[in-house]
Amino acid sequence: MFRGLVGEKRVPKYSDRELYRRYLKRLIPFKRSILFIVLFILLLTTADIIQPLMVGFAVDEFEKINPSFIFIVTAGTSYLILRFIQFIAFFLHRRELGKFTPFFLEQLRLDVFDKIQEEDMSFYDTYQSAELNTRISNDALDFANTIALIADFIGNVLISFITFGILVWLNPIFSIVTAISVPFIVFSMIFLRKLSRKVSIAYRKAIESVNGEMVEAIEGIQVSKSYGQEAKISSNFDITNENYFKTNFRMTSVTHSRRPLVSTISSVTLLIIIYLGTMQISDGIESAGTILMYILYLQRFFRPILILANFFPQLASGMAAFERILEIMDYQPRVKQNPTAVDVNGLNGVIEFENVDFSYNEGQWILKNFNLKIAKGEKLAVVGHTGAGKTSLVALLARYYEFQSGTIKIDGRDIRDMTLKSYRRNLGMVEQDSFLFWGTIEENIKYGRQDATEEDVMRAIKAVHAEEFIGYLPEGIKTQVGERGKGLSMGQRQLVSFARAILTDPKILILDEATSSVDAYTEAIIQEALEVLLSDRTSIIIAHRLSTIVNADRIIVMDGGQIIEEGSHDSLLNKGGKYSQLYKQYFEHQSLEWHDKREESVSGNIDD
Repeated sequence: MFRGLVGEKRVPKYSDRELYRRYLKRLIPFKRSILFIVLFILLLTTADIIQPLMVGFAVDEFEKINPSFIFIVTAGTSYLILRFIQFIAFFLHRRELGKFTPFFLEQLRLDVFDKIQEEDMSFYDTYQSAELNTRISNDALDFANTIALIADFIGNVLISFITFGILVWLNPIFSIVTAISVPFIVFSMIFLRKLSRKVSIAYRKAIESVNGEMVEAIEGIQVSKSYGQEAKISSNFDITNENYFKTNFRMTSVTHSRRPLVSTISSVTLLIIIYLGTMQISDGIESAGTILMYILYLQRFFRPILILANFFPQLASGMAAFERILEIMDYQPRVKQNPTAVDVNGLNGVIEFENVDFSYNEGQWILKNFNLKIAKGEKLAVVGHTGAGKTSLVALLARYYEFQSGTIKIDGRDIRDMTLKSYRRNLGMVEQDSFLFWGTIEENIKYGRQDATEEDVMRAIKAVHAEEFIGYLPEGIKTQVGERGKGLSMGQRQLVSFARAILTDPKILILDEATSSVDAYTEAIIQEALEVLLSDRTSIIIAHRLSTIVNADRIIVMDGGQIIEEGSHDSLLNKGGKYSQLYKQYFEHQSLEWHDKREESVSGNIDD
């Protein structure tokens, strides 16, 4: 069942010492709650330890020829009071723990979520969305649950040490027998702790796989139905789910193997003590009350150890979850601003790429010694085959990724000398896949400018000629759109994205194939607005539509991360180079001249 796990070679990213140090650091803000929890545990422990003394003293008193009724009643009353105190302390302990753990979990999840928001796009190339979701939800919860484990650990350790001292006081010989059993329990806990950590890591990876399969299946349901692959999707999920079952079974097996193992050792020890105690009572060496007290304290000695046997593997599982959280918290963004970076309020929009080198993976250069200058207010179109570096160019400008060398300047200033937040306020970006959030159309348009009035929103809508389709919606701009903009067509989502970009009044506007997915009618609407939208703004347009390209002030042709041609549409066509090839391959069929020639050709064939 555990084949391969015991001998599995895994180099942990964090030592146990580092994990616990970071753990304690996270507990510091909650020290007041922890102090109350510890105080209640001390009260609970004290009441629990004194109770057997009352029972033993009462039994010994009963054995006397003239037992004191007052002493027995006092002992019994004291026992009941201690039980009541124990109940109150347990209630207050659990109540404080119930308040503390959710607050701790809330802060932990918020910290992880905020850290994720700070990361650049290279982070999201490394971690999948399902994996991040698992770490924020499952791992954070499992780690937060260790708080209850720690609280129980403190109380049980106190009980074990104090109880063992009482056992030595009651009968030193029996205590030696009891002490012999402890190393066997400790050894089993150490072994199961190591095994628990390994199966826990495998279990969490299996959860990630299940979440990943589910997210992908739901998001790609239309594609799978189109190709009739529902059975294939179900088959893949069945394999992933089976792997989850196996890892969960391993983890459950480890969890439930601890208690029988420790219970067996404690039961054997208890039987030996009962036998020896019976012998000593028969020989008159010890009283029945003393032996009864010893047995009661022996049960209290082993009970915490049974809990501790569960504690260490469960803590190891929680620490495995914490280790995965720390991987996220310690991830260093590649996009960095200089320590002396300042806020920028307004930019003119003069863009310069100077000797820029960039690669997503080391040694695989996308841009090499790249140079480009874009004038203020210039409309620049970028064309080229897939993989030419077009999207990488605008991704660097938007500071989604960090370039390895060279400089990108805006108005003569290095963009790394500007704070990311203030710099991006001057950028507007509309991509091919327009992402809309769950909410109203108005909320989506105001996403980049929360203080915008309804009049500002309507001006942006009219600027992109989106008022017509919004007017047909049941609640206008208050209409709710579903996840990723469900309920709107692709073209309508693009128009909303245009309005969202324009509302922020960016000095630099980036259109990354923003009109490639819209229908001809929507494209015509957008083209009417583009001249207004692009005026007085520096614009970079990556387009698959001829109409977007021919109106540009300048066209650059990229290939292999380099600019191989640049000029106007007509000059590049006359040159007969790469642009001419691209035009004939991708754009010529979109021109009116091409359609006129085709109609003439078809008409001629019919006449013949």
